[in-house]
Amino acid sequence: MNLGENIRKARKAAGVSQSELAERLQVHQKDISRWENGAHAPTIEMFAKICRELNVSADEILELK
Repeated sequence: MNLGENIRKARKAAGVSQSELAERLQVHQKDISRWENGAHAPTIEMFAKICRELNVSADEILELK
């Protein structure tokens, strides 16, 4: 499992750009890029916001069955 890759897949499946997601989350676009590239991980609170904004469950992104 790669958290960043799964966030990217969920974002693309939702049809949302990095810039748009950043605006919704009130962060910089570079933060989205860093999360997706695995340079940094979002906080638990931010991860929850990402899931809500992309309408995806944490289980899906974390690949929990």
